[in-house]
Amino acid sequence: MAQALTVLIIDDCLEDREVYRRYLLQDREYNYTILEEESGERGLEVCRQFQPDGILLDFLLPDLDGLEFLEQLKKQAKAAMPAVIMLTGYGNEAVAVQAMKRGVQDYLVKGQTTGDLLRSTVHSAIKNAQLSQELQRSEERFRTSIENMLDCFGIYSAIRNHRGEISDFRIDYVNAAACEFNQMAKEKQLGKGLCEILPIYRESGLFDEYCQVVETGKPLIKESLIYTSFDKTKAFDARITKMGDGFVASWRDVTEKKQAEERLQESQRLIERIAETTPGIVYVYDLVEQRNVYINRQVNKLLGYTAQQIQAQSPEFLPQFMHPEDLISIAIFFQKFNSAKDGDILENEYQMRHANGEWRWFFSRDTIFTRNADGSPRQIVGTAFDITERKLAEVALRQSEERYRYLSDAVPQIVWISNAEGECEHINQKWDEFTGQPIEQAMGFGWTEIVHLDDIPGMMEKWLAAVHTGELYEHEMRYRSRDGTYRWHLARGLPMKDEQGDIIKWFGTSTDIDDRKQLEAERHRLLQLEQTARAAAEVANNTKDEFVAMVSHDLRSPLNAIMGWAKLLRTQQMDTASINNALETIERNAKSQATLLEDLLNMSRIIQGKLQLNLGKVNLAAIVAGAMETAYPSAHAKSICLESVVDKSIPPIRGDWNRLLQVLGNLLSNAMKFTPSGGQVEVKLLRNGSNAEITVSDTGIGISPEFLPHVFERYFQGDRIHKQSGLGLGLAIARHLVELHGGTIEVASPGVGLGSTFTIKLPC
Repeated sequence: MAQALTVLIIDDCLEDREVYRRYLLQDREYNYTILEEESGERGLEVCRQFQPDGILLDFLLPDLDGLEFLEQLKKQAKAAMPAVIMLTGYGNEAVAVQAMKRGVQDYLVKGQTTGDLLRSTVHSAIKNAQLSQELQRSEERFRTSIENMLDCFGIYSAIRNHRGEISDFRIDYVNAAACEFNQMAKEKQLGKGLCEILPIYRESGLFDEYCQVVETGKPLIKESLIYTSFDKTKAFDARITKMGDGFVASWRDVTEKKQAEERLQESQRLIERIAETTPGIVYVYDLVEQRNVYINRQVNKLLGYTAQQIQAQSPEFLPQFMHPEDLISIAIFFQKFNSAKDGDILENEYQMRHANGEWRWFFSRDTIFTRNADGSPRQIVGTAFDITERKLAEVALRQSEERYRYLSDAVPQIVWISNAEGECEHINQKWDEFTGQPIEQAMGFGWTEIVHLDDIPGMMEKWLAAVHTGELYEHEMRYRSRDGTYRWHLARGLPMKDEQGDIIKWFGTSTDIDDRKQLEAERHRLLQLEQTARAAAEVANNTKDEFVAMVSHDLRSPLNAIMGWAKLLRTQQMDTASINNALETIERNAKSQATLLEDLLNMSRIIQGKLQLNLGKVNLAAIVAGAMETAYPSAHAKSICLESVVDKSIPPIRGDWNRLLQVLGNLLSNAMKFTPSGGQVEVKLLRNGSNAEITVSDTGIGISPEFLPHVFERYFQGDRIHKQSGLGLGLAIARHLVELHGGTIEVASPGVGLGSTFTIKLPC
């Protein structure tokens, strides 16, 4: 869309005004609103009402000459002067030059003015005026910022003693204003303690306040502090903020002010030095004048012209430098700045003729430097770099890629090309055949839709690492096939780099490795099973050996007693009391051996799955009573207090009377065995929801935490068992019997010496 501009023509010649109007209305780049006046006074009035962007001013007017008009226009417009183009008769150039010194942007000679010349002159003049106004506003903003800055600035780190207390602050950085404020050179301050070289900070209490900032993180604001040093008293405002294990401080010496102009000049000199040392061409281009108002010396190296030669060229000479194919595109490029914002960077590529006649490719990055009064861009600042070698490489690359694409479609693998960011630029037909995703949908980042979601984080990690190092990219991931299943693929990509070593493309393949992955997974599974089985076998062997040794010992002990007393009986030299004692000992050991054998038989039946229950209605209260009667003699013999709490309202359950009695008897037997004399054993039968809950608690030796998880394992005995008889099968049998009844059995113990509690839960 053409930009709208208002132009005022002040000329007492109607024919000339009509010519100028016709020329301007033929402009395709700008949409002009034409205002006309015959006298200077009327022209000034129109300027007050409409504020035109530009003025075509005839030097000789009926009431005022051009110079008088300019003086009044300056007073009237103040800072916002429109672009003024002086119209002079032939031979009046000297007058026009005087007018330009007073603010006229350009001049035209009547009778020698063509339409193109008029339009380009108007464009340039208006843009110059707008950029000049924007430059003035920019400089004013910059000066204001400098004036508002605090003059002094410093960075300090805490120095801590061996107790972690702050003893001082090391001076890490101070600016020139701070050095002047302290009346001390920077090298005499850096690395030193603040209070070491300026004791006034500790004496005045500021040091303690700075410590509070570091310890609490709360900023400190001090105003109008009085500071006396080297017999001089100054007042300053300070702002202290924590940074790491220290603080940053900024303070303003309110006794004197720095001049912003010095900083601006230094900044401008720095910019000029940077521009002259930049490897590319740095320039400021005036969109209105259509010429470079500044260009650095690199133009001589890259184009063979001096900076003065380039700056001296008028717009008419542009076709001599710019390639014919780029003349239109460069004009369109300049138009983009009309909608650009400050800070926007526009990029462009074009060809320019070297002084030796060779065409060279350039890449430029431009941004708006100044604007006209109406906000339109006036000047742009930019850099241009010679990319001829890169462009030639790109042409060669495109040709190579064409051959590559033909070849890739003949390969059974998935073949792909992406740019440096990973956006797909080419993928062969194998992708469509396998995934069912059309090639055009896979372009850009569309291909990631086919990757398994669980594989994307790892893929991105490997990709970023390859981009960072510039080395081979290789990663295994799953692609979704046409039928919705996922198959493993090995993606491998090689980077293609330019002369600077920057990656410009990636060439890669994706190979189906799903069958190999399945074999690896199966091999790993079998290996895990083999290792698990081997470990279990080793444990079983060790357990078996320990068990055989234990069974041999526990069966041999009662057998030795039986055989020993039997031999004594055969001597027939014993009195009646000794005979009775011998028979009781033989009977007791025989029963013990029978119990051991019964446990072995029960465990054998459990392992073979042959242990069966004789189910019927069972009264749990009666079972508890029976188990208590059986356990009472043992409790009485050791002076153990045996108590019970029974809820007799619990209804009968379906179960095996003898097996449940066996379980409870086993728990009570263990409780008696591991509870010392004078201890206590308590049995409770209570209802807990839909379960009947039987607990057997003792005040015995307890169970260690490391043994607690293994209490119900076959053949497993803790350290406490070695002091008692048994094969370590009773609790394993008890758990199996309880589970056959649909219940559970658990154990809890606070620790060694603190007793234990077994809890049986049976469904009512």
